[in-house]
Amino acid sequence: MKIKTAIADDNTFLITAIKEKLSFFDNIDLKFTALNGAELLAKLNDNYNIDIILMDIEMPVLNGIETTELVKQKYPHIKIIMLTVFDNDENIFNAIKAGQMVIY
Repeated sequence: MKIKTAIADDNTFLITAIKEKLSFFDNIDLKFTALNGAELLAKLNDNYNIDIILMDIEMPVLNGIETTELVKQKYPHIKIIMLTVFDNDENIFNAIKAGQMVIY
């Protein structure tokens, strides 16, 4: 069974790098990417059959923490892993409060 995955990040270079790394795993099926939380939510409206989202904390329009709260309300079955390169204790704490794992 393949793990249905989505990526939400405003950095297109990072999206490309993650897609490249995930391509090495036969059991991961990348369904779509989004450049911000609002775009992710719109795409989830069309396809919410996702197992896991790799989500950036800092994004324009709707950040990762706000998006996580909305995703968890509407699609509680989806797991979210937060990604960040920033060492911001408040963002990390808020991500943990939202019930997510934070990866540096």
